[in-house]
Amino acid sequence: MNGFEKRRQQKRDSILNAALELFKQYGYHKVSIAEIAKAASVAESSIYNFFSNKENLKLELMRKLMYEDCTRTMNISSSHDPVQLKLEKLLMSKITLFKNFSVHFPLESSGMGIITEELSEDENYHNAILNLIEDGKREGVFIESITTNAMAAYFDIIRYYFIHNPDSTAIFDNNPEFAREMYSLFLNALLKR
Repeated sequence: MNGFEKRRQQKRDSILNAALELFKQYGYHKVSIAEIAKAASVAESSIYNFFSNKENLKLELMRKLMYEDCTRTMNISSSHDPVQLKLEKLLMSKITLFKNFSVHFPLESSGMGIITEELSEDENYHNAILNLIEDGKREGVFIESITTNAMAAYFDIIRYYFIHNPDSTAIFDNNPEFAREMYSLFLNALLKR
């Protein structure tokens, strides 16, 4: 990447980061392009050059966050950690992802369906989950009678919950006992006793 491309990418990243912070703080509809430009220290025209409009900026930001989550999932799956630790990290990564959204941002985001549909077709993410399941079976920590398909569907259900209940992360932050109980339920559904 030459100097021009590097500066261009830094400017684009600055816009996305500023938009995320403002959307988290005030909600998507209450933030203007001018406010994003000011927070990112760029001209408004730069935002239009990169994203065309605010809606495309929002979709690109959502896409970026979701793909970062997929990368974290793949890294967790391919680590040399024991499966139980991988499961804990996986659950925490989903909570962390949705801490990046305010309650308003996902609920206002008509594009969430588009992004999650793209991700549901992401073979790398799906393979990372399957690898995690196979590791658990090899380590003998998962209940043998539960099929790989059922476990993969269970992971999708957990992911769906966080996507469609963005306020759930606040419950985890504000109630450590609830977080512990949810983690226990998550593990008890999969692990041998």
